[in-house]
Amino acid sequence: MPSPEPPGDGPLDGARRSVAGMKKVGLMLLGTAMQAYGAKLSDEQEVLMRIADVLIGVYAAESALLRALSAGTRLHHAAARVVVNDAAGRAELAARETLAAMAEGDTLRMLLAALKRVLKPAPVNTVALRRNLADALLEQGAYPFGAQSPRFGG
Repeated sequence: MPSPEPPGDGPLDGARRSVAGMKKVGLMLLGTAMQAYGAKLSDEQEVLMRIADVLIGVYAAESALLRALSAGTRLHHAAARVVVNDAAGRAELAARETLAAMAEGDTLRMLLAALKRVLKPAPVNTVALRRNLADALLEQGAYPFGAQSPRFGG
């Protein structure tokens, strides 16, 4: 899957930065897990599950972002911003829990500080965006992103 262009000044730049940050978080978690557990990582199912959750979120967020960039419509942009924002929030929570399982003391504080630096999602008014999406659905009377939705760029 191609990566979105680097952040610039467009309507989805916050989402692009969040996706890039989420990718870094996934790599940070994998690296920390390898250092903490080495060959016994396969025994740490809870840690692996949380890392998988982060990586699944990265996939979903990047997919939504790439579709919005391709479609270029207001509604696709709104949907992508909601998906990316929600995925970034879940990734942060999963990362905090996973790091706490793998480290403690000063090492944990250092890793949490790195997490905070890497994953700085821009504030997104998801309430307003979700209302816009709901309004479009009600106006059209159908899912606004399907093949039958040329008006909304579906």
